[in-house]
Amino acid sequence: MERATALEKHTLYIFFVAFLLLFLTSFEADYSFFFLLAAFLVALFYTLRFKAVELLTAFPAVFILFFISLLIHGKPESGKVVWIRVCGDDCKVVLTENRRSIKVCDNSVEIGDTVDEKGNVVKKGNPLLSFIPRLRYSFYRKVEENLDYPISAVVGAVTLGVRYEIPYGVKGYVLLSGNYPYLAISGLHVGIVVGFLGLILKVFRVRRPLTKASVAVLPLMPLTGFPPSAVRAYVFMFLIALGLENYRRVDPIYLLGVVLVITTVFQGVSLSSALSFSAVCGILLFLRGSEPVWKRTFAAAVASFFYTLPLVLANFGTVNVLSFLTSAVTGFFFVPFLILSFVSALTQFKVELLNRITDWSGYIFLYLNRELFFLTRFAVFHFEAGKVLTAITLLSMLFLILLGYRRLTLLPPVLMLIFGFLNPIEVVGKKLEVEGWRLNSFSFVSTDGQKYRGCKIYGDYVFPVTREFLFRNKVIDKRAIIDYPLRR
Repeated sequence: MERATALEKHTLYIFFVAFLLLFLTSFEADYSFFFLLAAFLVALFYTLRFKAVELLTAFPAVFILFFISLLIHGKPESGKVVWIRVCGDDCKVVLTENRRSIKVCDNSVEIGDTVDEKGNVVKKGNPLLSFIPRLRYSFYRKVEENLDYPISAVVGAVTLGVRYEIPYGVKGYVLLSGNYPYLAISGLHVGIVVGFLGLILKVFRVRRPLTKASVAVLPLMPLTGFPPSAVRAYVFMFLIALGLENYRRVDPIYLLGVVLVITTVFQGVSLSSALSFSAVCGILLFLRGSEPVWKRTFAAAVASFFYTLPLVLANFGTVNVLSFLTSAVTGFFFVPFLILSFVSALTQFKVELLNRITDWSGYIFLYLNRELFFLTRFAVFHFEAGKVLTAITLLSMLFLILLGYRRLTLLPPVLMLIFGFLNPIEVVGKKLEVEGWRLNSFSFVSTDGQKYRGCKIYGDYVFPVTREFLFRNKVIDKRAIIDYPLRR
């Protein structure tokens, strides 16, 4: 039987603050009740072990933080340009803050400008405020010029946080093989880069290498565009480095709670942050420094998979149940690819040999994901978990963490997975018509598309890779049919 390891007093306190703050900032959302129940659960355990009156000091702090978050968060400008794609007809397709794609034929359009529905530039962006986003855009174009496509798109994603240019096929292979987190800048990416720089500094016997490596990475953060995932990861890594090298003892779970509070105030509540914190929490609870590297890698993959499983099933419904294996295997190839991408970026892609090695390592990474998809695609299944089931699963995991039985926290998501296997969401043997743009979209093949079994799916046009992603069905291109059966 596992020996109970209870959370420390200050850790319970910071998570009580975090859950209360999350409840207030997401009050209008239908999942806000979960944060309130989580705060109540933490308060209950705090009361059983310590003085309940001590929690009263948390309430004014929470309200002050909530007020600050209200001042910081503003509504996004609907027509503000965040990215520009160049088309072949001398026009451009701009992506706006509200996730819309608009065709613009005005060559003067830049990142930060505001456009209307017809593609006219109605307001030029502030040069000062738009300087970093424009620098990031120009840097990505330099990546594109010096590396082969689609390797350049993946390098842009893992170093600059730019995922707009990743082709649909690459996204599909990586996601359905269970490795999509590798394409989004997270604690994994920041940890690898900081660890790499720290190792170099340690070789030269520099004192406090991790702390100084974290400081060295800071000037590069603007080039990532400050996505919430990168900011969260950097703050956490910096606090961890400070704790490990400047103090005798540090509780990473407590630091995770501190980062949760900070990011909630400045960046609000999002699915991305929930998935990130769930994965990191699982890894921190399960990793043991005394174990071999391969065992720690496998434990981290298993923990992150099961800790994020309830949220994945509730929001996407599609999961590769062998992703804890595929991600562990892929990690050994992704680390050198990320380091090479980082070093190439530092050299401004002026070292041709380094560029070609980066290309090859990127090719191996993508080829591996494609092969892992074909090997494990039978393990991809679709189950849309309801809000109640998801809340019960997550609260059960929190309850076991508070009890101190960390290894047993895998039991609720495992039971949820078994329930999903026994009650899958499937549509079998149907004929249906899907518009070509939707059928060949990443959102369809990675979510609703995986619930179809033995169906005939007709589309206005069909990409070859779409047939691979929807392999359990017969996907038919209507253009190849003279007398299309569903038309009257």
